[in-house]
This record gives sequence, structure tokens and C-alpha cells, in this order.
Amino acid sequence: MRRHTLAALVAASILMMSASTLILVTSVRAGDPPCRDTVRAIAPENTIQVFHDQAERNCCATVAFDLVQAQDTLNLYESETFSVGPCHCNCCFDLSTSIENVEPGIYLVRVLDAVSGELFGEVSVTVEIGQFGQPALSPPSQSPCGGWAIGVEPTSTWGRIKALYF
Repeated sequence: MRRHTLAALVAASILMMSASTLILVTSVRAGDPPCRDTVRAIAPENTIQVFHDQAERNCCATVAFDLVQAQDTLNLYESETFSVGPCHCNCCFDLSTSIENVEPGIYLVRVLDAVSGELFGEVSVTVEIGQFGQPALSPPSQSPCGGWAIGVEPTSTWGRIKALYF
């Protein structure tokens, strides 16, 4: 009786592992197209709004920005932060932040990875009017996994399960 139970348990384990492998291979082969990493910016008055669309980041990451100004170049460094830890998946996110209190002028805005230094994109933008002071970042905005209006909400149960296994 014990042999049959052990054999059934081993067979069930092998079957489960095979099914998991099949699901993983299927999801990799039929996965979403790669993220497009598009950087754009607009300047209403003395604020530069910066958008990093389709940024590929860890599914469980919250992205933070740091601003470093070098004369007329504004470098935005993106970094991933985690409340628990990274998941075993990546998502395409739409990210944005605003640089406020910018003096009138023409600026080169660059978005870079804080760890690797990889340049995601750069754009020239003109600030024409407005009061200014010390440039400062507003709180960032981050879409759900997959971008605005599509994808799985990261707070949903399915989103958490998907992030753990895919």
C-alpha cells in the first residue's frame, strides 16, 4: 500500500512539473511584444513633464526618480524599489514625473537607469515662461503592469499570483 501511495505521489509530482514547464514555455513563446522604451517631454510654463512609456521593469517594482542637473542637461535616474522583493517577471510600465520650478531656457532631458547608467532616451524641451527657483521633482506616476488601460492591476490576487510564478 505504501509503495502505491509513494509511486502515485511521484507520478503526480512529475505530472505537475511537466504542466508547469509547459505553461512557462507557452507563456514565454506567446509572450507580449518587448517594451518600446519611449521618452518624451512637454513644458507647460515652468514645469517639464517627462514620460517614459513602455519601460521594462520588474513586475513588483515601484520606480523612483532622482534628478541631477548639469547646466542645461537634466538627468533623471530611474531606480526600482521593492516593498517585499523582486518578482520573477518583468512588465512594461508607463512612468512619468514632473520637474518643477525650471528657469526659462532650452534643456536636454535624459532618462537613465540609476544602476547601469543605460540611457533610455533623451529629448530637447523649451521652457518659455514662468516663475522659477530650485528645480524639484514631483511625485512619480506609474501605470499598472502593461501600461495604462491594459494589463493586470498589481494589487489584484491574480496579479500577485502571476508575478510569483511567471
